[in-house]
Amino acid sequence: MECLELAAFWKTYNRLYNESGQLYHRLARACGLSDCAFWLLYTMREEEGPLTQTQLSELLSLPKQTVNSALKKLVEAGVLRLEAVDGNLKNKRVCLTEQGEALLGHTVDRVIALEGAAVSHLAAEERAAMLSAEEKLLRAFQTEAEGFLREGARPE
Repeated sequence: MECLELAAFWKTYNRLYNESGQLYHRLARACGLSDCAFWLLYTMREEEGPLTQTQLSELLSLPKQTVNSALKKLVEAGVLRLEAVDGNLKNKRVCLTEQGEALLGHTVDRVIALEGAAVSHLAAEERAAMLSAEEKLLRAFQTEAEGFLREGARPE
């Protein structure tokens, strides 16, 4: 019985995760942005300041090349600019331009407001419990996955 309950849990959890991802995909498209560009701009707003390409890659858990490609397009569009950090041309700080600030104002900031309105339907205790349970599950899954990741999925 326990196995069926766990299977039902993961089926529902993964469906909700994918449904959430699809909603954010639709929101990014409504903003005229790729998913990666949306999350780059979203993260820059949430972090409230310039970040390096490496920091963005780490915060988003995305490969540096994926982040670099999206950044390049946003720079070309005049939304972002890159500045060398302490004369280091390899590590660049990503900054919003005036055009970028304006874009965030009518895209990402509106999505953040929608999130705020949605989460207000949960009591503070529910929000805390949700985050605590999600983090506990993630840490446990990371621990359980360590051996598989070390060995890979090799046939026996």
